[in-house]
Amino acid sequence: MRVKISKNERKKLFTAVIERYGGIKKFSDKTKINRRTLNDWQRGATTIPLEKFNKFVKILDFKVNDFLPQIIPDFWHIKEASRKGGLARFSKYGNIGTAEGRRRGGLTSIAIHKKNGTLFNNIKPIKKSSKSEKLAEFFGIMFGDGHLSNYQASVTTSSETDKEHALHTKKLIQELFNIKPSFKIRKQENVVIVVASSRNLVKFLNKNGMPIGNKIENKLTAPDWIKNNSLYRKAFIRGLFDTDGCVYLDTHRINKKTYKHLGLTITSYADNLILDIIDFLRSLGFSPTNRKTQKSVFLRRQQEIVRYFKEIGTNNPKHYNRYIKFIGEVPKWS
Repeated sequence: MRVKISKNERKKLFTAVIERYGGIKKFSDKTKINRRTLNDWQRGATTIPLEKFNKFVKILDFKVNDFLPQIIPDFWHIKEASRKGGLARFSKYGNIGTAEGRRRGGLTSIAIHKKNGTLFNNIKPIKKSSKSEKLAEFFGIMFGDGHLSNYQASVTTSSETDKEHALHTKKLIQELFNIKPSFKIRKQENVVIVVASSRNLVKFLNKNGMPIGNKIENKLTAPDWIKNNSLYRKAFIRGLFDTDGCVYLDTHRINKKTYKHLGLTITSYADNLILDIIDFLRSLGFSPTNRKTQKSVFLRRQQEIVRYFKEIGTNNPKHYNRYIKFIGEVPKWS
């Protein structure tokens, strides 16, 4: 319960406080009642808890009835605030318990959201890209470092070595689907993430062969539209190599003589995709090697690696720079 007293009664009460204790601050120190709280009571900004009021009066040698207090229940203001809020709502929207009231409320809400720029958008349309080499390359990227959730397509790669390729991926998404993806760098994790938030994009990619969720558990395999076109196979391999591939220099010594050879590899933990990579490379005239226990496909013939970079190429500067560096160190190709 709380106490409400008139302006004149508050003046009488706090005049007694000042005369008896020499001011509000000293009374606050004596009673341990916050000074700001006392000021609010003095101004009538807030009501006084009944228990506090009784102690207050007793300390000053008054009786409760000396101030003609109005006893009111806790949270009395809520009912009044609700009444005022209801009247304001009725004035603005009408009786929302009726069809007409709900219609007026909805229209008013839409108008307010439009004015404030907070109106919910419908699912945004995307440009549904037709089958192309660029789309096939993007599928290769997604099969490598990509992931589909129900609402997002994302590609995660190293911020230290593959940032330029991540920018290429971002540009590719914009060209293919007319979507502006976000570009996030997580310095503590040394990764960069390209994220396209679009349910329609997810549906399109999934329909054309990119699984939602865990790629390995979904038995990842290249879609038929890529398998059946040699240009798409090249582009797909390029995208996959740019994310999950590596060009390296194999150095070994035999009879105190050093030998150097170029090597190229594409790695995947999806067994069916490994078989697709082998088939694709063979169909393009290459001689890939792989053991059943390995998760990588290799090109080891020097001429074929040179031809790979000429005919299939790379859009990842990291791979091209390593290739140029290493080929200069191989005696036959220097």
